[in-house]
Amino acid sequence: MILSNPHGKIVSWMRKRDLHILTSNIYTYTGDQRFSVIHPPDSDDWDLKIEYAQQKDSGIYECQVNTEPKINLAVYLDVTGQ
Repeated sequence: MILSNPHGKIVSWMRKRDLHILTSNIYTYTGDQRFSVIHPPDSDDWDLKIEYAQQKDSGIYECQVNTEPKINLAVYLDVTGQ
């Protein structure tokens, strides 16, 4: 999942079902250590990483950039099988 970051802005990933903020810039705000953000040096990409994804992780995730107006991208993750 990728959304470009306008320079100097905050990029956050949120899980929509419970409105839980998962990451903000390089920081992770969940006790579930399977979630992290990947931001390669000198890149404008911010990828949400879910290790060992499970069916319970299926749902809508939204990437937000704190611009005015707000930039957001919602994606649906469908985890099937194990």
